[in-house]
Amino acid sequence: MATKRLQGTRYSKPSPLAARVFLIRLIAVFICAAVASSMVMSAYPSIRERLFRLAPVASTESVPVLCIRFLLILMPLLTIGAMIAFGVKPVGMWMHRHRFILGASVIAACVLLNISGSSIGMWNYWLGHDMSTDVVWGTPRIIRTDEYVVGTPLAFSQSYSGYSYFNDLFGNKPADMFIVKDAPVLALAELFRPFHWGYILFGSSRGLAFYWSARLVVLFLAAYEFFLCISNDRRQEKHKGVAFVGAILIACAPLVQWWFAVNALPEMLIAIFVSIVCFDRYLGDTESGHRAAYAAVILICAGMFALTLYPAWQISLGYLLAVLILCIVIRHWGHIRISRKDALIFVGEIALFCVILGSAVVTSWGTIQSMLHTAYPGARQSIGGGLPPLSLISSVGTLFFPFKDYAVDSVTTNMVEASRFVDLFPLGIILAVFGMIKRKKVDVLSAWLITVIALFSIFACVGMPLWLSKIMMLTSVTSGRCVVVLGVANIAVLVRAAAIIDGELSWKQSLLVTFVFAAILAWANHAMYLSYIGRLLVVVCFAIAGLLSFAVLNNGVIARTVVAPIVSVGLLVSGLSVNPVQYGSAPVTKQPLIQQVQSLQSENPGMWAIDDAFGSQLANLAVANGIHTLNALEVTPDLATWKKLDPNGQWEEIYNRYAFVSVNVVEQESADVFTLVAPDSFTVHVTPEQLRKLGVSNVLSPQKLDAMQFNGYSFERIGETIDGRTPYRIVQHQ
Repeated sequence: MATKRLQGTRYSKPSPLAARVFLIRLIAVFICAAVASSMVMSAYPSIRERLFRLAPVASTESVPVLCIRFLLILMPLLTIGAMIAFGVKPVGMWMHRHRFILGASVIAACVLLNISGSSIGMWNYWLGHDMSTDVVWGTPRIIRTDEYVVGTPLAFSQSYSGYSYFNDLFGNKPADMFIVKDAPVLALAELFRPFHWGYILFGSSRGLAFYWSARLVVLFLAAYEFFLCISNDRRQEKHKGVAFVGAILIACAPLVQWWFAVNALPEMLIAIFVSIVCFDRYLGDTESGHRAAYAAVILICAGMFALTLYPAWQISLGYLLAVLILCIVIRHWGHIRISRKDALIFVGEIALFCVILGSAVVTSWGTIQSMLHTAYPGARQSIGGGLPPLSLISSVGTLFFPFKDYAVDSVTTNMVEASRFVDLFPLGIILAVFGMIKRKKVDVLSAWLITVIALFSIFACVGMPLWLSKIMMLTSVTSGRCVVVLGVANIAVLVRAAAIIDGELSWKQSLLVTFVFAAILAWANHAMYLSYIGRLLVVVCFAIAGLLSFAVLNNGVIARTVVAPIVSVGLLVSGLSVNPVQYGSAPVTKQPLIQQVQSLQSENPGMWAIDDAFGSQLANLAVANGIHTLNALEVTPDLATWKKLDPNGQWEEIYNRYAFVSVNVVEQESADVFTLVAPDSFTVHVTPEQLRKLGVSNVLSPQKLDAMQFNGYSFERIGETIDGRTPYRIVQHQ
């Protein structure tokens, strides 16, 4: 009876005995989970040292961090305990029915507890402090500079401008905070960026928590709904299990997690999944009010997708989106009915959509024109090719990236670029073809998905002539970026095929296919990653690939109640270990060095320059705390400012770009005022006289500027030396 109650089906009132048994089981589950959580908490220092290769925590951890860690460990253990006590199926069905409430609860809890996945702890590392401070789980990732140096500081800086469209804290040219970098802005077009709303509603710190948690939860739920939509029968309970595994493969994919905070990949995927589900329901529903709501959500998704502004992914995923739209139309063909009222509502919504999106384009037109004429990033003419074919079947090895640096010839490589979706390619294609042959009927969706996979596999691995690449609009798509559309399409065809051939393979056949396929994938991972995947990890790859394949191939009781949960837990642990669980935002807002500059800024307002090899990054930390800074990130070049030092345009090719700007104070004017450090970074070598010409009043520097000799100028120390850097005021002598 307790199990029936958990399933949520209407039954007669349970007997007192059944209710008592249910309560006893529930209490037992909670006690066991709490004890297990305490044990994991005790072992965490060892886990941290061995799993994340970090030294023991030097300082005593705060009570909030310990409490959050306990809750973080407790919740999944409670879920596992409930499945053991009440059964996997009843608990799974209960979670399915309450999935939106559960998702909203997770987001609310993260905002309330003020936790995010940001790597802002790296600021402690760069400034000589303990980067593990306030880290609940995992470790900040040094490679995520686009997040903790760019995205998060720019978002925080908006609170000092009232979330205005243009922010005056960036040098002499107000920075467009909407069109290029997706910082929160009070504008109509912010309707298309719902994950920014937390900043505006809750402030910077909890806005960051909302930004991270909401994107992860919504991505999982959107993927789950999408896979239910493309399954044969949404009502089949077995298909819910396959859809759940598919959603885990998307949300916790190494590629998604390593790219989570930059280039808006989660937003692109959410937009595709949600719009397809709503389009399917739009065509299947005849009530005008419902259709108006579905159309509105679809248009919000369209705006979200368009404003990600990353063509390398947008174009390739656009092919997938077009195929899915076509297949949804074919599914409903012959039953599509659009009334005049529906058409008028839809036209009105499109008109409103164009007005809102157009307002952003008009406001940012100058920024767009500036970006089109920069030396970097400039135009791209890609013809594909160069992606190792073996990488298509060796994605399982990327699950180890959070715990072991991927190195080639003892040199650590870019794990972000090497990350993949664990898509079990080509198992989905094999199953889809097997199902179509057995039924002697072509499955339209599977066929089109396979076509997309074939097209982008050829483009990525072999390449194509430039003229053909231009015709297919793929010149902005590099081979490395194709792995996104390949991964999503492979997982989609895998879920679709698993639903179609449901029950057609016996457990013996499933076991045989699983063994052979897992062995092939284990070999491929070893061959692809060579010394990275040693003997032990080859065995682990075999086990992961085998369990995951069996969970997809066989929808029997064992696969659904034992194998699928085990696989899901493993994928969750790997995926959610890529980024840290960070409590609060103190590494950004509570740095003593920056707090001193804030105090000096309030006493004597004026623009600052950060004179430091690390200054181009530290300048972003300054603007995140409301400090007007010359050399913060230039999303678009400030030509007017730099031409004060270069009236003839001698170095325009260097500073006419998206760039991190470093300032180097020198005693005499340099022969080369500007030097290019990297495609997105340059250094300007300036005297105090030149700094004053640029509008700078104060300088933060590790140099002893007050001991240097300048012609007609000097530096006056105005504060204490903190973290090796001292604040100075520029003084002009009469």
